Amino acid sequence: MKAKGQNIIIKKDEVDCRLSTWIIRNYKRLNFNSVNIICRKGLVRVNGLKTKASYRLVIGDVITMPNLSSNFSDNKSIPKIDLKLERELINAIIFKDKYLIAINKPEGLASQGGSYQGDRHIDAYKSSLQFDAEDVPRLIHRLDKDTSGVLLLARDLKAANIFTSLFKEKSIEKVYWALVEGVPKKEEGKLESSIGEEDIWKPGIQRDPIGEKSDWNKANKKKAISYYKLIEKVGSKYSWLQLKPATGRTHQLRIHCAELGTTIVGDRKYTNSQSKNSKDLPFGSKKLFLHARSITFISPISKKMINIEADLPKHMSSVWNYFGWEV
Repeated sequence: MKAKGQNIIIKKDEVDCRLSTWIIRNYKRLNFNSVNIICRKGLVRVNGLKTKASYRLVIGDVITMPNLSSNFSDNKSIPKIDLKLERELINAIIFKDKYLIAINKPEGLASQGGSYQGDRHIDAYKSSLQFDAEDVPRLIHRLDKDTSGVLLLARDLKAANIFTSLFKEKSIEKVYWALVEGVPKKEEGKLESSIGEEDIWKPGIQRDPIGEKSDWNKANKKKAISYYKLIEKVGSKYSWLQLKPATGRTHQLRIHCAELGTTIVGDRKYTNSQSKNSKDLPFGSKKLFLHARSITFISPISKKMINIEADLPKHMSSVWNYFGWEV
């Protein structure tokens, strides 16, 4: 039963239903994300009290809904939701079980909010990935805004703690694919350096190109270790590298590739002095060619080996096809 701006009494056939589910059933133009927000703001009340969206209704509960106009997008109390982005995230799901959700994060979309991000980031839309779970999913790691690929969310607090510990213990293997300029001298190897705050590019700050004379190993920096392997190459111009970070420093792989002398295509922040910024790339894409290809781990819960792979984004797959590289 729908009643705008009125008190609604829960009947027998509506008991044991979550508050969020009840709202969506009766207010079809609201989605999970907006419902969770209005519940957190206290705009929806149960028995006069601010109530979590996961609350299970009992007979006789009185729900007080905010006054929603027929065009509630004009109502300033109701958050505006980018439905296209919400659908994109739902369609990006590549793994889902009782404990985890994995999405193939689109490039250009931040994992969390920050400067210049506004509300367009995954953390702001994670309620849309809640489905039948009691809790809103939680990010347990992150990818840079311009990096695409596998991103994990835990479906409850217990799972979040378990899988966060796995990351800290380095029990989760992460594999990235990158298109880089040039070819490394060795087909595979270990990249090790120290990275500090002063090495991380920030908007509005001009930094020097990375070269042999750059000072990357000051005592106050944190050790960063990555492993690389050459998979394919096109003459001396481009290479397909497999990258495995053993640590998780900000922009670690981008910095390491630049130090190796093979800047990631599309990377305007970290580049070596010989970089051509890939102006001769046949597709002329300005996007970053770095993709989180897979995550592999043994689940502490199911004790099973889990391998989650994410397909290449369009701007990368088109180049792979052009070069005749098989995935």
